[in-house]
Order: sequence, then C-alpha cells, then structure tokens
Amino acid sequence: MYHHYTSPLTCYSSNIRLITLKQSRLNNETEGGWISPSTYNKLQLYLQSIKSIQANISKIVRAVNGKYVIEPFNKDYIQWVKNKTYTDYPYSSWNCSITSNKERGSHEYCLLTNIYFISATNTYYYYRHPSENKEMSRDQFMSSHGGIQIHILDNITMIKQLGFAAILTQLIHMGGAPDWNYAHGFLERCGPLFWVLSECQSHPMFVDPSKIQLYYSSKMDTDHGNTLWQPMKRLSDGTYEHTSQWNKVLYAMFSIYPLLTYKSFDQATVMFKHIIFTGSQDKRSAAWGIYYEPMRPRSYYPFEIQHYRRAYLAYSEWILNNFGLHSKFELTSIQKRLQESHRSEEISFCYERCQNKWFSKPSTTERTFTGEWIVVLNRAGVGRRELKNANKLIQALLKAFPDHTNPYLRVWPKQFNFDDDLYETVRMARSIRVLIGVHGAGLSNTLFMRPGTILYEINPPGCRLLSFNFRRWAEVFNLQYGLWSPGDKNDYCKHDAATTVNVDEVVSDVINLIQDENQYRNGYLSRALEILVNE
Repeated sequence: MYHHYTSPLTCYSSNIRLITLKQSRLNNETEGGWISPSTYNKLQLYLQSIKSIQANISKIVRAVNGKYVIEPFNKDYIQWVKNKTYTDYPYSSWNCSITSNKERGSHEYCLLTNIYFISATNTYYYYRHPSENKEMSRDQFMSSHGGIQIHILDNITMIKQLGFAAILTQLIHMGGAPDWNYAHGFLERCGPLFWVLSECQSHPMFVDPSKIQLYYSSKMDTDHGNTLWQPMKRLSDGTYEHTSQWNKVLYAMFSIYPLLTYKSFDQATVMFKHIIFTGSQDKRSAAWGIYYEPMRPRSYYPFEIQHYRRAYLAYSEWILNNFGLHSKFELTSIQKRLQESHRSEEISFCYERCQNKWFSKPSTTERTFTGEWIVVLNRAGVGRRELKNANKLIQALLKAFPDHTNPYLRVWPKQFNFDDDLYETVRMARSIRVLIGVHGAGLSNTLFMRPGTILYEINPPGCRLLSFNFRRWAEVFNLQYGLWSPGDKNDYCKHDAATTVNVDEVVSDVINLIQDENQYRNGYLSRALEILVNE
C-alpha cells in the first residue's frame, strides 16, 4: 500500500482524545491564535489593498443572499453601417510586445487595428499603408488555439466593392472556445485565458469584462472535433452562448458583451477595430512538462512554478470576487475570535471505535457552507472513478471526529459531489478543510480551497503516477497533500476503475494530516501572500 503524507503514522487508542491545535512558534512570537501575528497583519494589508481594485471592476454576475444572476449583456459593441456608401477605409496596423511567457514561439501579445473580415469566405485582411516597410509586414499571428492568417491588401478596392455592414468597436480577443471538460477547460484553458488578459488588458489580479469581447474563429470547429461544440447554442441575433452552466457563468466573468463566432455575421463584411492575439494557450497550459496522460502529451514547462502559483491564486480570487464571496485569505468569524483572543482551536477525535453518546448527531441537510469541513467527494453510482466504500469511510470519519457541532472542524455527513452550479461549487470548495476524493475533475475545485488546507487523493490500483497531476496542482494552490494508492508499481493502471480503500489507513492519514495542517498553516498562508503580492 502506498501513502504520501508529511508525518509518520501514529497509533491511536479507542478513547476520545482532544487535539488542541496550537500554532508552532515562529520568530519567537506568542503562541495561540489562528496564525502568527505577522502573517495576520500581512493578510489584512492584502485584503485592504484589493478592496479599491475590486470596487472599480465591472461585473455582470450578481450574487445576493446565496443566489446569483447574470445580468443582460451589453449590446453596444457594434456600429452598424446603415448605408453602403461608407467612405472611410482606414489602414491597418499591428504592434506586438513581449509577455511573461517563457516559451519560444509564444512570447508576445499582438494588437491589430482595422482588420477587415469577409465572413462569406472566412478570410481576414490587413490594409497596408504605402509607407509601411514590406519586409516588416506580417500575415501570421498566434491565437490561443493556433495560427491565424491575415491576408495583406495594398488596394482596398475589393472591400469597397463588397462594402461592410458593421464595425466592431470593442477590443476583440481572437481565440478558440474552452474545452467542455471541467478539469481541462476550467484550469488549462480558462486559467491561461485569465492570465494573458489580466497581464495585458487590465490588472494582474483581475480582468475587467467591460474592456474585452471574446471571439471564436473557425478553428473552434476543429480544435477537438466537431462534437465538442455541441454545447454551444446560436441565438437569434447571431451571438452564441455556452449551454453548460459552468462555462456560461465563467464566460460572463470575462466579458459583459455577447460571445461572437466567425458564423455570427451571415455573409456580411465587417471591420474589427481592435483585435488582440495572446499567443498559443497550449504553451501556457499547466501540464508540467511530462506525459501524464498518453493522449495529452505536453513536453514543455513555459512558466516557473512561482508564476503558476501567482496566476492561479489571482484566478481564484477573481472568480470569488465575481461571485461576491470572501477572499480565500479572509478568516471566518470563529478564526478571527481565536486570533484576537490568542487561543487555539480544539478538535475532539477518537480512533478506532468510539461508543460515547454525548456528541450531537450530524445534520443530513446541512447546506450553510459556514463550517470547516472534511468532505468525501464521490461519483456515487457512476462506477467510473468511483469510491466503492465511500459510506463506510464517512461513517468511520464521523466516529473519529464525533463532535459534529464543532465550529472548527466537522465531517460532511454524506457522500458529496459538486453541483453543475459553479456558484455553489465555489462556495462549498472554499469551506473545505480536507477534501478526500478519487482522481478526477472534481478535484479541480481545490483551486478555491484556502492555502494550507488539505487535498487527499485516492488513485485506483497501479495508478499512482496519476497523482503527479493533482499533487502538482496542490503545489500551485499552496495546499497540503496526501495520497492513498494500492497495488504494485507494475500493476496495469485502469484510471477509470472503481476503487475500494482501506478505511482505517485513510482515517489515520487524515488525523495526521490535520495535525500537520495546523503546524504548517502559517507557512502556507504566508508564502501564498508573498507570491500573490510580490511579482
């Protein structure tokens, strides 16, 4: 049996014990409190500094009293040319600048102005000024899904003969649609989209959706095959929307304007006033430079790990802010009281069997998301990447942590699976202190767990190499990490297989990890703050 955790297993008696989790001494500071005074002060300075930024960022997603709505899109992004006698056909231009991307061949942002698009033939045209150095002209630019050719015109007669129907006045991001798969789309496509837009468009911590409009070129149909785009719906005005809930909500955070594709214009010729190319998104993916899946080879590692950590911390903070939720660095009211009174949290546990009846029973309808939860994530009844004995594990955890009204730490009393509702998913993930689950897309929501909390991954027999993926994500998200994986290294890995865990081993690991979580919490929080505020 294979485990990875940060301290040796300890044998526990069957009696109830009380863990008084005290913060380890740092720099001779007084013990007690949720974190050290110096880290708490840094945390408060960070929260104050982002308030003014958040107040000035436009939002279309509104959350009130646990519910959210997407407000109507702003349609004031096209200047329609009502007659065909338009006489102003401005010259095109381009300007490219270096980015933080370390990979050669994908090292620039390019801003193009006055690009003409004939939708009937799906071709883009650059009207070159006579004084432009022809040797410096470019007809290839890199978008987030591959190269785009823009044909160079020295004579505008063809465009004049066709006449164009509209000018798109907003800054357009030329790209491909996100992957519909939650893990790959959410982290590996939308994450890098956030990075590049925040770096070049607004602020390194946020994307202002009032300053960008997303546009999907024809390559959206071939990125991953035609079937990928079935979740996209064409509306009566030629704009599009994602039919999957998480994609629809996340897109609304990127832009307050409707989604456009190359199919939106129905044979019309239009002019893009501004287009931005942000380089290949694959070369900004977080695939870590190894072949972690046979069908998803990535041989490059374009960013230093600290850049990834900073980018994803900012990405998660941006989404939390869009939903009107607290920063992942905001302490709960209970944690603040502990901090102010210099007290440590107290958690009762017993192992292996606890017969005491004086502890309260858990609520099976708890949906307040205000506690500090130990959660067993499972695709119950699916069979694919399912934990077969999840209920047995939950019952063992309930016995091991029997005080189910404890405000510091409680066990979620039934199997959990994240909703398709991104708002509920984010809200719950932020309240998890220990997430236990089989390798799969649901573990991607560790993005919203607070620094220092715990991801405990379960892998099917022979599949421990899969752990590299989420173990690396745990590093990026500044989480503590544990792994349970049976079988020998030579076992064949069926990564979609159902798994049965040794319940006693997992519970022992969780107890040890919780003790370590307290010891290391201050360091994880402090490091995350340093990475986030110091570029």
